[in-house]
Amino acid sequence: MKIDFEDDFNSIILSRGYEYYEDGFVEDVLIKDNIITAKVEGTETYDVSVEVDNGIFIDGDCTCPYASEGNYCKHIAALLYYLDNENLDENNNYTTKEKEIRDSLRTINKIELDDFLVELLIEDRDVYDKFRLRFNKSFPSLTIEDYENKIYSAIQSSAGRDGFIDYHESWDYTKNMHKITSEVNTLVDNGEYDLAFDVARTILETIPETDIDDSNGSTGEVADSCIEIIERILEFILYDENVLAKKILDYILNEIKTEYLSNYAIDLYPLFNLYVERNIYLDEIEEGLLDALEVGQSKDYFWNAKHYVDILVDIYNNEDSKKKIINLLKKYSNDNYICLKLVDEYLNADNVNDAITLLKNRLKEDSNRDYAYKLSEIYQKENMMEEYKNILYKLLYELDKYNIDIYKKIKYLYSNKDWLIEREKIISRILKEAKGNTYITDILNIYIEEKKYDDMYNLLKDKDMSTIMRYEEYLLPKYNKELINIYVKCCKSFASKAFNRTMYSELARDMLHIKKMQNSENEYTKLLEEMREKYRNKPAMQDELSQVL
Repeated sequence: MKIDFEDDFNSIILSRGYEYYEDGFVEDVLIKDNIITAKVEGTETYDVSVEVDNGIFIDGDCTCPYASEGNYCKHIAALLYYLDNENLDENNNYTTKEKEIRDSLRTINKIELDDFLVELLIEDRDVYDKFRLRFNKSFPSLTIEDYENKIYSAIQSSAGRDGFIDYHESWDYTKNMHKITSEVNTLVDNGEYDLAFDVARTILETIPETDIDDSNGSTGEVADSCIEIIERILEFILYDENVLAKKILDYILNEIKTEYLSNYAIDLYPLFNLYVERNIYLDEIEEGLLDALEVGQSKDYFWNAKHYVDILVDIYNNEDSKKKIINLLKKYSNDNYICLKLVDEYLNADNVNDAITLLKNRLKEDSNRDYAYKLSEIYQKENMMEEYKNILYKLLYELDKYNIDIYKKIKYLYSNKDWLIEREKIISRILKEAKGNTYITDILNIYIEEKKYDDMYNLLKDKDMSTIMRYEEYLLPKYNKELINIYVKCCKSFASKAFNRTMYSELARDMLHIKKMQNSENEYTKLLEEMREKYRNKPAMQDELSQVL
C-alpha cells in the first residue's frame, strides 16, 4: 500500500527508519481495519502501531522512549516504509513474496533444506549472525574477545583508507554498532549479564578513540544504546549487593573520576539513581561523588557538580540528614543551580533571612537574574513591598530589561493615577535606549498592555510590512486606510529589488494580503496594474502573481 507520510517526520528520523526497514527489523506485521501493528527491533524490541486511512498516515505510536514524549520515531517510520514498499496480503499478513517462499519451502526435502541452510550460514556472516541472534539459546555464546573483534571490524568497515569515518559513512557506523547492541540486548534477555556489560563497556570505550564526523549524533546514539543496556542489567540484578553490581558501580565511579567518557558528552552518573533507589552501595557512591566534587572545585566551570549534588541530596534525604544537605549545598553554592537549591532548603526550614542574605550577596557577585527573580518571590510572599518594588525595577532596568511580565508586576503596585505618570517615565527611558530595532518589541508590548495604539502606529509606520503585520490587529480598527497605503508602498519598494522566484512569491503573498483587507479594492487594483505593466518583462514574477492572486 502506498502511504503519504514523509512530511510528518524529521529527515534524520526518516533516514534511520528506512535503514531499519532495509535491515529487516520490522516483524510480525498485523492489519486490522486502518490499524497496523508490528514488532520493530531497536535497542530492544518495540511495539509499534500506525493508523492509515486511504493511503494517508493519520497517527503512530511506539513503546520507545523517544515516542513516549509525543514524537514520531524511527521505528514508526520503519513500519511505514515497510507498508509503503511491501505488497501485503491483508488476509494472512504475508507479502506476496513471503507467501510464495513459504509455499515453496513446504515442497523441499527437510534434509536438503538443512544442508543448504548450513552452507548459507557458513558462507554469509551477516546471515549467520541474524540466525544466531534469532535462535540464541541453540548456539554457544560468543566470548568478549569475539565481540571485541566484531566491534573493531564494524568500526573499520565504516572508515575510509585514512581510518576516518566521514559524515556519509557515519550512518553505516551507527547501523553496524546497532546490530551489535541489538545482540547484546538479547544476551540481557537470556540472563548473560556479565558478558552483556563487558560488551557495552567495550563499545563505550571505543567511542572517544573513533575518528568520526559526528555531526548527525551517531556516537551519541550508540552511547545511549550502551547505557540503556547497562541500565537494563542493573534493573535485573539490583535486588541485592552482588559481584556484578559492584563491578558496574566501580566502573561508573572510575569514569566520574577520570572523565574519560564525559569529555565526549557520555555521562554514566544517572545510573547512580538505580543504586540510590534501592539503598545499595550508598557509602561508596557518597565517597566517590564527594571526591569528584573536590576535584571539580579546581575548575572554572564544573558542569556535573549540580548532578552529583542532586544524587548526594537524595542519599542524605534517605538518611533524613538535613544538616548534611545544608553543609553540602553551602560548600558548593558558587554554582548557580546549587545556590538556588540551598535557598529552597533555607525556605523549607523557615530560614527566610538566611535565604535573603545569600541571594543578596550572590547578586552582588554575579548579576544573575535568577537570583533577582527568587528574591522577588520571597519579598512578595513576606510582604516586604519596598524591597519587592526595588528588585522589580532592578530586573526591569538591568537584569531582564523591559520584560513585559515585570512591567505588569510593577504596574500593579501603583494606583491608576500614579501609574499614568510612572509608565511615561518607563516608556521614555526605553525609547532613549532604543537603537534600530533594539527594545522595539518591548515597547510595542507595553503599548499593547496600555492600549496606546496611536503611539504604536507612529512607531511602526516606517517599518517593513512583515513587522507591521504582526501588530496589525491592534491598528486596523483606526488605521485601516493608512496601513493599506503603507503596504502598497512596501510592495512597490520590494518589487523593485526582487530578482528571483522566491522573492516574487513573497511579493505575491503580500499583495494578496492587501487584497483581503477591508476597503482595499481601488489601491489593490492600481497596484496590480502597475506590477503587470512595469514588470511585464519578468515572466517569473508575472507567473507568481497569477498563481497567488
